[in-house]
Amino acid sequence: MEELTEQISETQLEILAIQEIRWGGTGLIKKQNYSLYHSGSSSKTGQAGTGFILLKKMQNYVIGFEQYNECLCKLRIKGKYNNIMLINVRAPTEDHTEETKEHFYDNLQYLLDKTPKSDIIIILGDVTAQLGKEK
Repeated sequence: MEELTEQISETQLEILAIQEIRWGGTGLIKKQNYSLYHSGSSSKTGQAGTGFILLKKMQNYVIGFEQYNECLCKLRIKGKYNNIMLINVRAPTEDHTEETKEHFYDNLQYLLDKTPKSDIIIILGDVTAQLGKEK
């Protein structure tokens, strides 16, 4: 994690959405130069998980963090004119069942519907699709 935050500090990024954290549960880890908000499965570790890394100067702008499930979490940031809702996603790939994909997008829509209308919404994450079948 330290190496990743060193790389971030060399860029102009202040918030980074990360996927495949693979840690169980929800939490906040505060270090000297950054904070890590993470969410993962409450029943099994080593799979999925999403979160955000924030440089220290951004910490004062956090209104709230909420895990929805191991594939969706959101971070609300205080903006100058409008607050910003960052939604971090890890979408199912094409090889998942239609039911799994529908469930994911229903959950995402639920989060969008719960977001205050005045917020700016930014969806970040891993939304890669798998096309074709390997033989």
